[in-house]
Amino acid sequence: MSHDLKFNFKKSPTVYKFLQDNSFVRGIVGPVGSGKSYACAAEVFMRAVKQKPSPKDGIKYSRFVIVRNSYPELRTTTIKTWQEIFPENTWGSMRWSPPISHHIRLPSRGDAAGIDCEVIFLALDQPKDVRKLLSLELTGAWVNEARELPKQVIDGLTHRVGRYPSKADGGPSWRGVWMDTNPMEDDHWWYVTSKKETLPKGKFGWKFFEQPGGVVEAEKDELPDMPEANGYIFSAGSWWTENKKAENINNLPSGYYSQILAGKTKDWIKCYAQGKYTFVQEGKPVWHEYEDSTMSVEGLEPEKGLPITIGLDFGLTPAAVFAQRQLSGTWLVLHELVTFEMGLERFGHLLKGEMEMRFHKFDFQVWGDPAGVARDQIYETTAFDHLKTLGIIARPTATNDFKSRREAVAGPMTRLINHKPGFLVDTKCTKVRKSLAGGYHYKRVQISGQERYRDAPNKNQHSHVGDALGYCLLGGGEHTRLIRGGVNPYFVKDAVAKTDFEIF
Repeated sequence: MSHDLKFNFKKSPTVYKFLQDNSFVRGIVGPVGSGKSYACAAEVFMRAVKQKPSPKDGIKYSRFVIVRNSYPELRTTTIKTWQEIFPENTWGSMRWSPPISHHIRLPSRGDAAGIDCEVIFLALDQPKDVRKLLSLELTGAWVNEARELPKQVIDGLTHRVGRYPSKADGGPSWRGVWMDTNPMEDDHWWYVTSKKETLPKGKFGWKFFEQPGGVVEAEKDELPDMPEANGYIFSAGSWWTENKKAENINNLPSGYYSQILAGKTKDWIKCYAQGKYTFVQEGKPVWHEYEDSTMSVEGLEPEKGLPITIGLDFGLTPAAVFAQRQLSGTWLVLHELVTFEMGLERFGHLLKGEMEMRFHKFDFQVWGDPAGVARDQIYETTAFDHLKTLGIIARPTATNDFKSRREAVAGPMTRLINHKPGFLVDTKCTKVRKSLAGGYHYKRVQISGQERYRDAPNKNQHSHVGDALGYCLLGGGEHTRLIRGGVNPYFVKDAVAKTDFEIF
């Protein structure tokens, strides 16, 4: 085996700076094809080479974990990239039984110390999966496509690195976590952490790097007389040209970024080709009836004299949606409360505060997930009982069947009331809007030649507020409307069919 593996990233300045940095936690974000994953895979071996030899036998010991959001993604993308750099016929066989691993052993050669580098591949797509890390003693960790993972996974990794090799073998020369990702929406933990929070400094600091985009959107006054003849591409209503500052171009086919623009939406281009933070619809939206351009309205105001309906989704990511059904039958979504990693006690106090501060002159109808009637195994109380102690009288909806919740929200979207949609959302309810616009979606099933999707929606950061919205409208009268065939019993009395009539 060879010690002579060489990497050259000097033609990609951002990647080069990223690899030279020694921050405890590092992140790099950029467009597709920018060489992020390749560089992060190379970083594993670069750190293994920089490790100081053990005083016992002169071997450089290190252990790393490579994390992805799911095993299918791990095997088809991350491991594929790894094997392009470290093929088994050169670097030794991989162990394919879970957890997948690659143990690279290189003997001493001349002045070069031997290397013993163990690499473990794991899927950690849920906060509960952090427990998989509890027994790991690591030197460092690479998180591939970090936007697909909750921040709890990153936090969990930070206290598993630096524990290998042992002090008897000299201890780790460096320890830390590095991450790569394509861009994401501007309320994602990565964006919030890198742009809005004060990052830790010093030896255990955090640092984020942003690569230049692969394309640039051209302004109308910048276009030449014959744009297409001058290398400009028209797609999604705009003209685009390849960015001269794009990285990794020397390893991509000529015209790579131009070829990926055709048939894409503008948000897709901004995210994956331009490298901008934006929301991109993935999969099939749960509510394909929703149109943000017509159903989101700025400055919606509740109608006095009518109650505010609140829908609740429980769990450790509780959410609440505040809405009102007007006398005309139109639903107005007025406010949202979305939290993460929060128990019912704190959430209940937050909810109470929002009710009193924003809607203190209104009565309330509070509805929640029927699963909340289950008793807590420690305190033997239900979620609804606990809310009652805080002065919030909440009731379970008639069902938590997903199809019923979906239809309860979809129904008003398909109605026209006074020439307007029967469902309107205040523009400030950004998380509700993202959930409706496709954040809450069905994942595509990988079947060759077919476009098929899973029957159950994908549970993610957008699903909780979407479920809360479903409980809100389901409890607020839409369930009764569904089971009575479209008649709204809140405003219309029960009809009785007249049977004494002449059929001719």
